Amino acid sequence: MRDDEIDLLLSPLPSGRHGLPREAVVRSQRIRLLRGAIHVAARDGYAGMTVTAVIGQASVSRKTFYELFADREDCFLAAYEHMTERALSRLHDMLAPDAPWSARLRDGLAWALDALARHPDEAQVAFVEVLAGGPHALARRDRFAERLARLLADGFEAAPRDVAIPASTPTAVVGALSELIAAQVRRGQAAQLPDALPDMLYCALAPFLGPAAAAAAAAADPRLLAAAARRG
Repeated sequence: MRDDEIDLLLSPLPSGRHGLPREAVVRSQRIRLLRGAIHVAARDGYAGMTVTAVIGQASVSRKTFYELFADREDCFLAAYEHMTERALSRLHDMLAPDAPWSARLRDGLAWALDALARHPDEAQVAFVEVLAGGPHALARRDRFAERLARLLADGFEAAPRDVAIPASTPTAVVGALSELIAAQVRRGQAAQLPDALPDMLYCALAPFLGPAAAAAAAAADPRLLAAAARRG
């Protein structure tokens, strides 16, 4: 789904008889409730997220909310699934095997950090509030991490042939990057996430390529040099 399509779905529906198909109305209401849940959970925390706050943010009736979701947890989980599925779809396309693995990983990570910086509510929900969402939210988080780890599988082929890389390496890399992102989000610094690209790219590449090759691959990207210059 393109961003302009999402913007259209998030717009309030015309009042009165608008002639829109029922399917379009329901889709718009559902998307607005998902976005409302993300905004409220980011603002108030999952513990403070209420149905009243979500429907107020989404401009959708309570009756409609309960036609679409069982309760606030169901809405929160659906919102988490919605944003992570979109992210996985984009990352899958960017990591398709049409360039060296290190370059594809660099581009995918750069896109992810830029997207999180532009959407701090999603960053807060995906990396902080999901931890407070209970066992069902944690199970979805684990599945998301597993799917991210599978995107790193090409790292085994990129590794030196005489080096045995543990099978758990992709999972470890995803865990490390997730914690680095979460720490910055918790500090209220989501907007600065793109500047963390050099460190995060090195952390992702080094277990597969070794420290020297990882450092060289990171330094070869002009965007990383620009980020370093901004920090300096």
